[in-house]
Amino acid sequence: MTRISVVVPIYNVEQYLGSCLRSVAAQTESDLEVIMVDDGSTDSSAAIAAEFAQRDPRFRLVSQPNAGLSAARNTGLDEVRGEFLAFLDSDDVLPADAYERLLGALEETGSDFATGNVHRLEGTDTAQAPFLARTFERTRLRTHVMRFRPLLADRTAWNKLYRREFWDRHGFRFPEGRLYEDIPVTLPAHFSARSVDVLAEPVYYWRIRERSITQRRLEIRALLDRLTAIEEVRDHLAANGPRKGLKWYEQSAVADDLRLHLDLLDRVDDDYRELFLDRAGAFVERAGWDVLRSLPAIDRLKWHLVRERRMPELLEVLRFQQQDLASTPPLRIRGRWYGDYPFRTDPELRIPGWVYRLGRQDVDLAPSAHVAALERDGDRVVIRGSAAIQAATRDAQRVTLVAVRPGRWQALRSRVAAVRMPTTAGSREGFVARLDPRAFRREGDWELSVHVRAGALSRRRSRFVLDVPRAASAVNVPLGDGGMLTVAATAWGKLVVRVRREWMAIAEHRLDGDEALELSGGVHAAAGADAVLELRRETDALTLTFPLDVDGEAWSARLPLGELRSIAPPADLDPDVGGVWELWAVGGGLRIPLSVLDTTGDVLTRTRQGGAALKVQPEAARAGSQVERT
Repeated sequence: MTRISVVVPIYNVEQYLGSCLRSVAAQTESDLEVIMVDDGSTDSSAAIAAEFAQRDPRFRLVSQPNAGLSAARNTGLDEVRGEFLAFLDSDDVLPADAYERLLGALEETGSDFATGNVHRLEGTDTAQAPFLARTFERTRLRTHVMRFRPLLADRTAWNKLYRREFWDRHGFRFPEGRLYEDIPVTLPAHFSARSVDVLAEPVYYWRIRERSITQRRLEIRALLDRLTAIEEVRDHLAANGPRKGLKWYEQSAVADDLRLHLDLLDRVDDDYRELFLDRAGAFVERAGWDVLRSLPAIDRLKWHLVRERRMPELLEVLRFQQQDLASTPPLRIRGRWYGDYPFRTDPELRIPGWVYRLGRQDVDLAPSAHVAALERDGDRVVIRGSAAIQAATRDAQRVTLVAVRPGRWQALRSRVAAVRMPTTAGSREGFVARLDPRAFRREGDWELSVHVRAGALSRRRSRFVLDVPRAASAVNVPLGDGGMLTVAATAWGKLVVRVRREWMAIAEHRLDGDEALELSGGVHAAAGADAVLELRRETDALTLTFPLDVDGEAWSARLPLGELRSIAPPADLDPDVGGVWELWAVGGGLRIPLSVLDTTGDVLTRTRQGGAALKVQPEAARAGSQVERT
C-alpha cells in the first residue's frame, strides 16, 4: 500500500502549477501517490499536470467538468489508495521535508492526524502566517483542541496529514459549491480526534495571490458561506462536542471569523448589512453575553450594537475606531479604566458600563514596544529599543526586558522563572538591554518580552515593532561550552533566543573571480564523512547538493555561482528576480542550517532566523543589468 495520498485540485493555475507539483515530487518522503484533479481548466494547467503524470508514475491525472474546489477534492478522495491522506492547493508549495516531518510524528505517537506550521509565500519571501503564530509557536505531540485551545485557529485542510482510517471512519467530505469549505471539516476533525500532533516547523507555503482577500470578504456570497460554515460547526458541537468546546468555538467565531466581516460593514451595501445583523446577531444572542466578555472593549461595544440591531450607531463606532481611537485617551473612573468611546453616556441607548471597561486585552492600556537594533558586542548581544504605556504618560515608567521559556503560564513564569537582562535608559522611554549568553546554557528557545510599570499600572508585551531593517537581522554568538546562541526577530514580531548544541557556522567567505564562492567556518556536530552542503530554493523546493569538506572542527566548501546563475527561476516569478537559496549541512543523520557569524555581502546574506542564504541573479537578468550600467 502507498504510504501517502496527496489530492491536488487544479483549476486555471498554469503560472503556479509547475512549482507546486515540483515541490511534491521533491519530497524527502517519496512513497506517495499524487491525485491531480483537473476541474475543467481552460488554460494549460491540464497539459502541465499530464506531463508530470507521464514522467513520474506516482502522479495520476483525473479530469472533470468544472464543479469547484470541494467537488475536485471529493473526486480525488474517491481515487486515493494510501494509508495517509493530504491535500495541497495547486498554487501553493511544500517544503521538501513536509510529509517526512508529519509522517514521522504520526509514526511516533499514533495520533489521528498531524498538523504543521504555515508560512505565507509572496514572490520569493516567506513569513509566518500571523493567524497561526500562537498555534504553532512550539511543537506539541499527542495534544488535542480541548487541551490546547489555540488549535481552534487551525482550520485549513492543506497543512495536515490524516490517517485514512480516521478520515474514512468519520466520513468527512467537503461541502460543494461554497467558500470556506475547510471549516466544517477540519474543526469537527479536531474535536473527533483522539490526539493530534502539532509541528512548529513550516510544512506549507501558502501563496498570497494578487486578488485581495479583503475584497472577497466584501462579497455577500462570502458572508453567507462563512455564516453557514460557522453555524454548521456550532450545531455539530452542540450535538456531539463537549459543552466547553462549544463555548470556546462560539467565542472564537465571534472574535475571529465574524470580526473579519464586522469591521467591513462601512464598505458594503444594505443587503450585506441586513444579512449580517440578522444572522450574526442571532448567533451572538444564542451564544449569550459571556461570549463578549473576553473581547476588547471596542469590540464588545460593536457586538452590543449588533445584538441591538443598531446599524447607524455601529457605523459611527467603526468610524471612531478608524479615525479617533488612537488619539482618544482612556478614562480613569473610581480606580478603573474605561474606553472613552461613542455613546458611553447616551441616555437613550443606556449601554452597560462593563461594555466600556478596559482590561489587559485592550490596546488602550497596552504598552508599545519597538526594537531599533540587534547587535553583537563581543560575547554579548545588545538590544536597543523603546517601550511605554501611552495611556500613562504622566507617570514615570520603568522598563525591564525578560526572557522566559515558551509554554503554559507564561505570565506567571515571567515573574518567577525569567532571565532578567540589565536594562538601562536610553533616550526618552528608550532602553538598552545587554543579553549575557552565559544565562542561557540550556538548549532550546526563550521568548523575550518587555515589562513596563507606570505608577500602579503594570503591563507586559511579547510582540515588538521592528523599526529599521537591521532590527530584523539575527545575531549569532558562539558559546564557550560549544553551543551557539541566536537572537532573532520573527516575522510576526517575537524576539526569540535559541541555544543549539549542534551547529555549523560560516566564519569567512571569498569570491573566486566571478564564478565561485568559497566558504569556511566551524562545526560542532557529528556531521559524518558523507556530509554535503544542500541548497534549497524555498519558492519551489528545488534542492541541489555540493561537496562539503569537514576536518575535525573546521569545514569548507566551494559553490559554483555560474552553475547557479544558469538555473532558471520558478515559472511563476519574474525572470529578472534572483533566486534565494538557503544553506544546510546534511549528513550523519543530521540536517543543520548553516549560521552566519559576522560576515555577509552581496551574495551571502543572513536570514531572519540567523541562517545563511545565497542571492543569485539569473544569467539573463545579470547580463541585462551589466548592459544598463555600461
